[in-house]
Amino acid sequence: MACRMIKIGVSLLSTVCGGPMEPSSPKTREQRLAVHDFQAANTNSARDTTTSARIPIFVAAGETVMIGTWGITGSASSGDTYLRLFAPDSTEVAENDDANPEQLGSWLAYTAATSGMYLLQAGCLGNSECSGTIGLSRREALFPATSLSNTNDARLNTFNRQYYFNGGETIRVSTCAATAYGASATGDTFLRIFQQTNGSYTTEVAANDNACGSGGTASEIVYSVPVSGYYQIRVGCAANTACGGTVAVYTE
Repeated sequence: MACRMIKIGVSLLSTVCGGPMEPSSPKTREQRLAVHDFQAANTNSARDTTTSARIPIFVAAGETVMIGTWGITGSASSGDTYLRLFAPDSTEVAENDDANPEQLGSWLAYTAATSGMYLLQAGCLGNSECSGTIGLSRREALFPATSLSNTNDARLNTFNRQYYFNGGETIRVSTCAATAYGASATGDTFLRIFQQTNGSYTTEVAANDNACGSGGTASEIVYSVPVSGYYQIRVGCAANTACGGTVAVYTE
């Protein structure tokens, strides 16, 4: 099993509703996120501790993580993977075989009850052979954006929040429940991200209307942050319709 370590600094964020506001100084905490490669066989659906890949992951109390061989930046799978997550007391707290009916890759989400070193066991369905790259995503924020209307594709009357991100991070901003745990959408949401330039949020760097598969009306942006700084998320609705939702922000 190979492990490629990525060091990411994540900053806590100030917020604003309805328009730009100069955010306060960020409070930075450092994380270590890892992308793990594994190859396995005869794991009894990731139950066998000798044949399954075993990966320790620190999770803080109240923190939400998504872990997968599908649906997370850098993740991949070959064959039918299986994931199991165990708490520090060895209790199994989450498991997944197929992320969705069309995927043999695996994906799970969990909100930690206690801080500590959790153990991920990665294997294959039954006693088949498989391999994969496991991606890890940590939720940085979850906020409601309700009762929106007449936003002209998220150009006017938007719900706004500012975040500080470090260059090199990949962020996921989403109202899509299928790929961002905790997110939701009512109606046709629209998302835009602006970079702060000279004290103002005037440089648009990403936008999305429809995500979540064919016919989906939820929105999602996966964006690689080029330079450190403040970025503003603007939440609105497609055209001048009415909508609302819960926006999840992850780093991965």
